[in-house]
Amino acid sequence: MRDLGYRWGSLGTGSRLNPHWAVMQPPPSPLDYVLVHELAHATQAHHTPAFWRLVERALPDYEQRKQRLAGSGAELWLG
Repeated sequence: MRDLGYRWGSLGTGSRLNPHWAVMQPPPSPLDYVLVHELAHATQAHHTPAFWRLVERALPDYEQRKQRLAGSGAELWLG
């Protein structure tokens, strides 16, 4: 867990997963999205169509989860 500023998570050196501490506050659905998103970067460095296909394989409803997370951002920071 790290304070990553505006990012929900990152994949660091050696494929180390670094979730933002705030992702532990929402329900598991957004957390699942953040983890899958960052783990997808282990094989796809950029947000290309191939990246999003990989995310979709793990979470077919990733778009709704992504939107829900974007909508809850202010609440998480101002909580």
